[in-house]
Amino acid sequence: MANVILLCGSVFGTATLTADEIEATLDEAGHTISRPEPQTIDELVDDSHEWLIVCTSSTGNGDVPDDLNPVYMSLLSEYPRITHLKYAVVALGDSSYDTFCGGGLAVDAALADLGATQMAPTMKIDAQEITEPEEIAPAWVLSVIDGTADEESQ
Repeated sequence: MANVILLCGSVFGTATLTADEIEATLDEAGHTISRPEPQTIDELVDDSHEWLIVCTSSTGNGDVPDDLNPVYMSLLSEYPRITHLKYAVVALGDSSYDTFCGGGLAVDAALADLGATQMAPTMKIDAQEITEPEEIAPAWVLSVIDGTADEESQ
C-alpha cells in the first residue's frame, strides 16, 4: 500500500470537500494518508513518503489558493529536490475563465520542475460540466495510485 501525502487548496470549500472524499477513499483502500496541518513542504522532502496528491481549485485570477500558496511559494523559493515523490494533481476550475485550472497547473509545473514524477496528466475538472467533483476525483486518484488510470478517464 502507498504512503500518501494529501495537500489541498480551496477558495470556496469545494476542493476541501473533494480532498476529504479522496482521503476517505484512499484510507478505505488501505493506503496510509498524511494530511498535514499546517501545510508545509516538510513532509514533501521526507523520503519516507512515496506519493503526493494535490487537490486544488484556483482563484478567479488562476492563482494558487491562499491555504496552499505557502507550500507553492516554498517550492519555488527553497527549490527542494523531491525526486522520490510520485504525484498527481486534481485541479478544479471554471472554463469560462481564461486561467482555467491555473492553480493546479502551476503546482503541477513546480512539482515536475523539482524532479517529482507525474503519474498521470493533471485531472482538470470544469465546474461548467461537473458540479460535484467529489464524486469523480477519488476514484480517479485511486486508479492513478493503483496504476490502472488511463487518459480517457480525465
